[in-house]
Amino acid sequence: MSVPDAGRVGEWLRAARESRGLTVAEVALSLKLGPRQVEALEAEDWASLPGNTMIRGFVRNYARLLNLDPGALMQALDAEQLPQTVQLEVSAGTSVSLPQSTRRVERRDLLAILAGVVLLVLVVLAYFFVPADAWQWQLNKLIGGRMASVADERTALQPAPVEASAPKAAAGESVTVLVAPKATVLSEVSPTPLAGDGLKLGFVQPSWVEVRDGAGQILLSEVGSAGSQRLVEGQPPFSLVVGNATQVTVQYRGRAIDLAPYSKGDVARLTIE
Repeated sequence: MSVPDAGRVGEWLRAARESRGLTVAEVALSLKLGPRQVEALEAEDWASLPGNTMIRGFVRNYARLLNLDPGALMQALDAEQLPQTVQLEVSAGTSVSLPQSTRRVERRDLLAILAGVVLLVLVVLAYFFVPADAWQWQLNKLIGGRMASVADERTALQPAPVEASAPKAAAGESVTVLVAPKATVLSEVSPTPLAGDGLKLGFVQPSWVEVRDGAGQILLSEVGSAGSQRLVEGQPPFSLVVGNATQVTVQYRGRAIDLAPYSKGDVARLTIE
């Protein structure tokens, strides 16, 4: 490799850097220098650099980074008028400005971590503060269609129900009455009010309900469809769990039962005697 002429050391360094597709910022990061120091080397602005010894060290490291012959560049520097006084205000340890792309990556990583922490906190809060009955009601609402299908299949496999005296219905309306185990009567009719002194449930919107008698036997457990009614008869007291309680009406022995005092969230739990 030929020796560069005096005054062309910086030109050689800049040409070699550009031929390798490197930016000033990338070179500065590799050499642990500031971008202005790299620019001063390429412009041969020796007065802006910290003295002869430091300049020679900078050039030698720069040459090695670019796979140039450091000895040839040192010979060219011998002919330069390099400053001998170290400028204390400029240090080889000058902080390096990171490329903007690196900062953007770090910012994205930080946002992803923060989002994960927020999500974890929300899950923990939901676990401790959302009533278990609310989760149960949501689950039953999602699988309500499947439950109805299974109930239909079970009904098809059971013996034919025994006919019993049914409450009178207005002309043109149909009433289906089945005698279930434990002498419980379940009735589904049109929106016309049901006759009888049992527990009457009306569903304004689809809602999940479970009714148990005084012995703890489940008398009714299903998702009632919008506009339907149920008449439940059995041994009181009745224990009720009602999901979507604001959309369900309850009557017992001719009096309406207000579910609001027994509700927590959308789920009401109460005992009726």
